Amino acid sequence: MQKKCDAAAPLRPLHGDLLTDVSQVQFDVHSSKLNLVVTLTDDAIGQRGDGIGQRLLLQIVRGLASKEPFPNALLFLNRAVYLTTENSPLLNVLRDLEAKGVIILSNSSCLAHYQLMEKLAVGGLTNSYHVAELLKLAKRTITL
Repeated sequence: MQKKCDAAAPLRPLHGDLLTDVSQVQFDVHSSKLNLVVTLTDDAIGQRGDGIGQRLLLQIVRGLASKEPFPNALLFLNRAVYLTTENSPLLNVLRDLEAKGVIILSNSSCLAHYQLMEKLAVGGLTNSYHVAELLKLAKRTITL
């Protein structure tokens, strides 16, 4: 059984090679294509005042990228979209994951809210509808 994510408006490419058009991605709901989806909702874990929260999050993402199996997708929401933009401390890690086939997606509403739309440096855009579809199709999800 194929599930197609096509009910949302088409996504706008920013820089040609950055957009993964999720509306065209088809996943077999009975396959292992979406074993693990990781959702990041902030650019730090816990309190950000002393810097340990950001370092901890960066270490966890680097750990996810260090060996197989890799997550199938990383979804960046809220302040986590800062991690997919220019000058992100995770930029090289995320580009490496993307090269290994991991889908990297940032929520376009969050990028727009933080005025980061033109600074997206890795992955593509998504919207809340596509995030919900990916989460429903995933066998396992982790939220950081």
